[in-house]
Amino acid sequence: MALDNFAFVLLRPKSPGNIGASARALKNMGMRDLRIVTEKGIEPAMDEMEEPNRYDSDDGARAMAVHGRDVLADATIHPGLESALADRTLVVGTTARAGLYRSEARPIREISVELTASSSSNRIALVFGPEDCGLTNEELKFCQRLVTIPTAPSYPSLNLAQAVMIVAYELMLAAGAARQIASVEPGAQSLAVNAMLGRMAKALVAIGFLPEDNPDHIMFALRAVLGRAGLNLRELDILNGIARQILWFAQTGRETLEKKRQAGQKIR
Repeated sequence: MALDNFAFVLLRPKSPGNIGASARALKNMGMRDLRIVTEKGIEPAMDEMEEPNRYDSDDGARAMAVHGRDVLADATIHPGLESALADRTLVVGTTARAGLYRSEARPIREISVELTASSSSNRIALVFGPEDCGLTNEELKFCQRLVTIPTAPSYPSLNLAQAVMIVAYELMLAAGAARQIASVEPGAQSLAVNAMLGRMAKALVAIGFLPEDNPDHIMFALRAVLGRAGLNLRELDILNGIARQILWFAQTGRETLEKKRQAGQKIR
């Protein structure tokens, strides 16, 4: 079932009650994969082990989970985002805020059919930030797509468990329509895409396309473009090769390349 390929990732949630209510929401909508990130975790080792699930015995979490306690019991606890996203091929961040780096966010209803269609051949994570501040710009770098939940402008911030419920509900409704869309080739691992984007940023800085002091301005736009496209493994390899070639040329390769051209030798 396509919905089995969705994981809901709660980043540093403040309230055990919200974790329990999120577990209940997922159970209501026929989903089970709940992941909790306990620390900021921007650069943890990718092979870090999951932590014990201490929320399964938390009275507040259990009370709010009600009949979703099995989902709560199966929730995995992670020391950082890289650990929680290690097996995902597409990462979708949620945001209620506007801003330059969030301008590509699309309403969940608008993108839900596309996501459920993609989930037939991709493992997708939906990432929710802390209740008080949401995802930071640094954390958005883990995400290839962004979604938002339209609300009244006077009070756009939703409770964490409410946001989980709405997103899960829209995906469940979209699952029927998504079955009519042809499946696509499995995507590249999201962390591998993120690593490629890091290489590309270094390469573009090296040739002066990006300013060294603020490469994120353009890189967030490039991230959004590639997120819409959805990269498979061959495409990821091509982009990695482009980044390596640009960096090589910028550092030491120009002279070598000119000599080959003058000698009539094959470039590659």
